[in-house]
Amino acid sequence: MNQYVIELMLGLLAGVFSGVTGILPVGVLLIMFEYLGIGTYSTNLGAIALLNLFPISIGSFWNFYKNKSVNYSMGFILLLSIIVGGYFGSLLVVDKEYKLSKKSIKYITSFLGFVIGIAFLISAQSE
Repeated sequence: MNQYVIELMLGLLAGVFSGVTGILPVGVLLIMFEYLGIGTYSTNLGAIALLNLFPISIGSFWNFYKNKSVNYSMGFILLLSIIVGGYFGSLLVVDKEYKLSKKSIKYITSFLGFVIGIAFLISAQSE
């Protein structure tokens, strides 16, 4: 299947997931790209960083805005702090002096995904 069609389908699925959960499924996208042999791990991370430059959740934001369900002060604080954190975090991937191995990045990603998954399972059980 054409690589662009696969990327389009994964992007649509990621958008639906993001709209439903509010969480960007970048880990899933990275694994799927690697499994399907699309790009290299570092160039896929770069594509994800490019993705985060754009207001990718504008569609879901609009619905929350219409329902007056947006905490603007929290949103802007998070936006600015994520910009700074993203800069320093990316140095750990691309900077020659600090560069983490692909294996280390995957361990970090899987650990965070596991912890987040467990936290949501516990939260769902308490509903």
